[in-house]
Amino acid sequence: MGTHRGPAETFPLAGFIRDHPARLYSVATAALTLVAMYVPDIPQEAILALVAAMLGVGEVTQRVENAKTAKALQRDT
Repeated sequence: MGTHRGPAETFPLAGFIRDHPARLYSVATAALTLVAMYVPDIPQEAILALVAAMLGVGEVTQRVENAKTAKALQRDT
C-alpha cells in the first residue's frame, strides 16, 4: 500500500482514497451539485460554504496528484 504505518494501513478504503483522490473529489462535487440543484430548501449560505470547501479540497487534490506525477517522473529518469 503506502508508507503509512498504523491502523489505516490495513483498511482497504484508505488505500483507495490515497490512490484515487481526484476520482473521489469529482464524485463528491457532482453529488453536492445535484443536491444543491434538486433540494430547493437549502439556504444559499450553506451552498456557498460548500462551494468554498470544495474549492479547498480541489486544491489539496491537485497538490496530491501533482506530487504523484512528480514522483513518477523522477522514477522514470
